[in-house]
Amino acid sequence: MIISLEWLQDFVNINESPQELSDILSNIGLEAETTDTNVETPGVIIANVESAEKHPNADKLKICMVNDGDTIHQVICGAPNVEPGQLVPFAKIGSVLPGNFKIKKVKIRGVESNGMICSERELRISDEHEGIMVLPDNLKLGDDFKSSYGYKFHSLELDITPNRADAFSHYGVARDIACATERKLKNLEEKKTVLPSDGFKIPISSENIEDCPRYIGGIIKNIKVGPSPDWLVQKLKSAGHRSINNVVDISNYVLLEMGHPTHIFDYNKILNKKILIRRAKKNEPITTLDGQNFKLNNDHLVITDGKHPIALAGVMGGENSAVSEQTFEVFVESAYFNPITIRKGSKNLSLTTDASKRFERGADPNGCLKAFWRVVSLLEEVCGGELISEVIDYHPNPISQIKISLRYSEIISVLGCTIEKQKIETILSGLKIAYKLKNDIYKCTIPSFRPDINREIDLIEEIVRIYGISSIPSNTSLNGVLQYGNPDPESYLDPIKNSFCAFGFHQLFLNSLDNGMVADLTEKVPVSMLNPLNIEMSNLRTSLLPGLLKSADYNIKHGNMNFRLFEIGQIHYINSSLDNKYVENKTIAGIIHGNEKNTSITSKEKKENILNLKGIIVSIFRKKLNMNLKFEKENHTAFLSARKIIINNHEVGYLGEVSSKWIKKLKLDLTTIYGFELNISPIKEMIIKKKEFTKINSYPIVQRDLNLVMNENLEAGNIINLIFKIGGRYVLKVNPVNLFFDEQAIGKDKKSITFSIFFQHPSKTLEDKDVNSIINEIINIADNKFSAKLRA
Repeated sequence: MIISLEWLQDFVNINESPQELSDILSNIGLEAETTDTNVETPGVIIANVESAEKHPNADKLKICMVNDGDTIHQVICGAPNVEPGQLVPFAKIGSVLPGNFKIKKVKIRGVESNGMICSERELRISDEHEGIMVLPDNLKLGDDFKSSYGYKFHSLELDITPNRADAFSHYGVARDIACATERKLKNLEEKKTVLPSDGFKIPISSENIEDCPRYIGGIIKNIKVGPSPDWLVQKLKSAGHRSINNVVDISNYVLLEMGHPTHIFDYNKILNKKILIRRAKKNEPITTLDGQNFKLNNDHLVITDGKHPIALAGVMGGENSAVSEQTFEVFVESAYFNPITIRKGSKNLSLTTDASKRFERGADPNGCLKAFWRVVSLLEEVCGGELISEVIDYHPNPISQIKISLRYSEIISVLGCTIEKQKIETILSGLKIAYKLKNDIYKCTIPSFRPDINREIDLIEEIVRIYGISSIPSNTSLNGVLQYGNPDPESYLDPIKNSFCAFGFHQLFLNSLDNGMVADLTEKVPVSMLNPLNIEMSNLRTSLLPGLLKSADYNIKHGNMNFRLFEIGQIHYINSSLDNKYVENKTIAGIIHGNEKNTSITSKEKKENILNLKGIIVSIFRKKLNMNLKFEKENHTAFLSARKIIINNHEVGYLGEVSSKWIKKLKLDLTTIYGFELNISPIKEMIIKKKEFTKINSYPIVQRDLNLVMNENLEAGNIINLIFKIGGRYVLKVNPVNLFFDEQAIGKDKKSITFSIFFQHPSKTLEDKDVNSIINEIINIADNKFSAKLRA
């Protein structure tokens, strides 16, 4: 929001420079920056156009004689509005305009030009550049433009946080300045017209008082629509708004001055001569003032003439009720709408306006009446209007002001230092918060323009904001009871995160929203957003893999070919067979790509492969977290040669080479890449389970090698699982150490695998007879179950 410094002067004395005022506002929570209009323009002065004759060699140029009060300058000007007798901002030779544009003596179409008559854009006042800037007649020739007139356009740009609806106006900002500097805040001008006595009025009603708790309206006649007076044009321009016509400008002026949106309808275009506020019907059409056509639904609140919409409530008026040059009678609206209703309707249509920004943050329900009378008085003053109707204040359920108890002891406890009560009371008064002090407790009544103050801590924040964080001593020690809790509910994931990082993975934090095509890749039913920001963020993600694959594509396109990436996050989908059909799972996914090891003088290149990824999963979940982990072959939409991951009999995920179909649908330039995705939710309790110390076994380990011949398509994992099952607690580990193929030696479609089996007894030294009995049983069952025979 742009704030005019001269406009602020209407309400509070400003003695500071724009930069100093910017610092004051930033220190009290209203982040402010000076704008381009504050740039100095040395050499730009007030001058008079003595004459303007047509250029002999150019139809659109004029030769102007410009008097600066001391010298007459010949200037070539192409502006269509330059005329003799005008006072203008004149940049002399040697002066420097914003953007470091230095004025020099030049020849234009053979005629010498000594200086420049400036437009508003060249002075960084506005974007207007179709003509030169024409100044009022009461300025003195030769005076510096900036100090004599340009100061009117000094402004600040404020980045206002969403909770501070009260600061979306000049008066709201002036209130904070007056409070912070302990200066007097001038009252808003409030002028009421004498009401007509004939009882003429327009009926106002609402289908739901929660959508519109208050609506004020009245009818003004004898309106003359036309250009606005200079003072109004300049005020709007100083705040970054352009003039449209006097009626529209008045509504915008009150918005910027008081912060409360109003709207002015052409009364004769309200066909049924009544106002009904209601929710829109499904696919109900409306064309807004900016010419856009919308199909509405029940999320949208509309102002109607009893039948048809004439405005989107709190957002924008309708084209069918707009003020035009032929308008002579208007209906003035000043209302308070439910912030949630306006926010949903605005987001749904992707239509944000100055009015919706204020309503959706929480306007002042008691500011309606002041804003209404301000508009009416200006319509009478500027447009010659006359109030002819009774003013209807539809207010069926008045909103009561919040009352909060503020303990002096709590202020000291939170701040860690003492603030004088007089200072606290000065701040509360400056913020227009009424209070009564009793037994060191302030009984505060919160003004209706501060909907963000709901609790005691909010009041303390307000006091600190104005008092100044820098004023609180930094060497003060805070004393109190230490209340310990678990500050990070996901700390149980630290062993997993740390282990992946130790294996060379980088953790990513990616967007949890996807478009419909990506969300459908998993063949699960995605959860769609009610009010998506755009089509690319229309669904909650059903898998973490697409985001990781997009990151992989980005890395490869930027020259990083070798990487390991992982993410931990939530996935969501719909399972209609469950009581709560919305499923949310904590999930971890990862990918590896490129080389595990690059070529060097000490080693050869070694590419990443599926066994690397499988080994990492085994190391973390089986060896580090001591879980019962196994893999089974099974098809999966995301992977080629997929392996199901089973932990403690829970099917938790899959790993494999990422499917080319996924890569093609995502339109990525990837070839071979390996990945996994694993649901952490079923195994959370296993991760956080308390680890118990196990005494080191002091008895010797016995190793035996077992060489089995089996079918080529039999997975070694089947034999390993068999060995663990038969050996029970005596088998420490099993390593497949050798793989052999030879059609003549072992037969066609056969392979030979040598397994190193390590035995250890917890309470005695194993003898050969103990180990041999287990080995014999393994050989017999392997033969019967898998046709795996001992190699001769």
